[in-house]
Amino acid sequence: MFHYPFFVFLSVMQAIIIILLILAILLVIFTLQNSVGISITVFFWKITDAPLVLVLLVCIVSGYLLSTFYLLPKIWKLKKELNRIKKQRSEPKITNKPGTLIDDLDSIDSGNKDPEGMRLEDEEESSFFTD
Repeated sequence: MFHYPFFVFLSVMQAIIIILLILAILLVIFTLQNSVGISITVFFWKITDAPLVLVLLVCIVSGYLLSTFYLLPKIWKLKKELNRIKKQRSEPKITNKPGTLIDDLDSIDSGNKDPEGMRLEDEEESSFFTD
């Protein structure tokens, strides 16, 4: 008889909690291994005995925040465009009623329609390859 592993029966919330606990344990191990004090010079300031793990975490978080703030206007623009497209799709389609612009355009082109929907000149007279 085949037995499923225990993690198949876990709910999504339980799986998230387990993943967070594993990440927290890894962070503690990382902190203990990188607790060396370092000195940092930033322009005119000098910071002495700053823990290496703190410097690394501050750099990672500040990089994440800077990239997020840099991309926020693009995200807002894309969301606005998506909402505009959804609104256009939800509007009813224009029907071909007599007297509408579509009906007038169809009556103009009703003579010679090609499959592509445009009128072409006689190709034999003005063709490049007739020489």
